[in-house]
Amino acid sequence: MPLARSRNGIHELLDFETARAVAQDLTDVHEALDNGGGVSGPAARRLINATGTQHRRFAGLITTSRQARSLLADPTLNVFHNSEAFLFCNYDRAKALCHPGRGGQTTPSLDRCRPNCANIARTDEHASQIEHAAAELRAQASSPLLPDPLADRLRQKADRLAQLASDHRTSRITTDQEDS
Repeated sequence: MPLARSRNGIHELLDFETARAVAQDLTDVHEALDNGGGVSGPAARRLINATGTQHRRFAGLITTSRQARSLLADPTLNVFHNSEAFLFCNYDRAKALCHPGRGGQTTPSLDRCRPNCANIARTDEHASQIEHAAAELRAQASSPLLPDPLADRLRQKADRLAQLASDHRTSRITTDQEDS
């Protein structure tokens, strides 16, 4: 029996830490929105709503296992940060492109994010990070030591990233727009 308890204990700890991370991410976005920040993407309104819901229910603090279970059980709060793709995934299994079969998955496959997924939302912070990554790629591409084909690929990737940031800047919504 001790094995079963320890196994449940680690899963409970992982759920607790996942819930704390989700609450912190939503709190960060809520604060950015309160300070005039914006969100873009197909799931932008869902992210804005999730930040408000989490703020009202938990105020950014997950201190008990019960709160963690409650947060993780609410499908509107299934928000996962993907720093590699510069986005938040407002996970809705029915809309997820990371699971072609969409069968049984309760969390996204963040290593399989697709740019046309309906679960994507980006913040102003993501746009800034994208712009920084594009600038770094351009700097790498300008190296005279880099073969031309590789430099071309880096410039193309930088252009794609710059377009993502530009798209965010032109389509972002704020809570002021939500209220009106």
